[in-house]
Amino acid sequence: MYPELSAMARERPLGGLTVTVTLKQPTFHGFRELKIRPGVIDDAAIELYAYCYCALLARALHWRSGWPLALVERVEPSWCWEHVGVFTPAGDVLDIHGIRSVEQVAADFDRELGRQVRLRPLYTLDDLFTVIGEREADRQNWIAGKSTLPLFAELTGVFADSLMGDL
Repeated sequence: MYPELSAMARERPLGGLTVTVTLKQPTFHGFRELKIRPGVIDDAAIELYAYCYCALLARALHWRSGWPLALVERVEPSWCWEHVGVFTPAGDVLDIHGIRSVEQVAADFDRELGRQVRLRPLYTLDDLFTVIGEREADRQNWIAGKSTLPLFAELTGVFADSLMGDL
């Protein structure tokens, strides 16, 4: 299921493997390199999937579940998307933090970042791609999950499977 990660881990569990992720752009907190253990939700994984690549994790969760995407958007002083996860059937949000209520997500943004946010559903990856504003030439590949970095796609998939397995 994860050929590149499995080859790196050999016979060890994937969670025992450490993958160094080097980023072109720093995370919200300024990190350019993170040591990630596949499926292990620790500070490095939260930094990567809450403050940098949340859209990739949300895409993987959406593929696995079919659930609507949960877009977190700032409304003041001007509109901007802040984060994305998926809405569970119960109406909660699933992201790298696990399952949280909509109210908890909003409270966390206010407490951590001093930002008032609202959440709204997006039903397709095409809609998400439009919101996050990637290069139009990359739209179809992004939606399909075609990546020039298969190892990173596998890594994200492990986290999505881990989060979905906890339900």
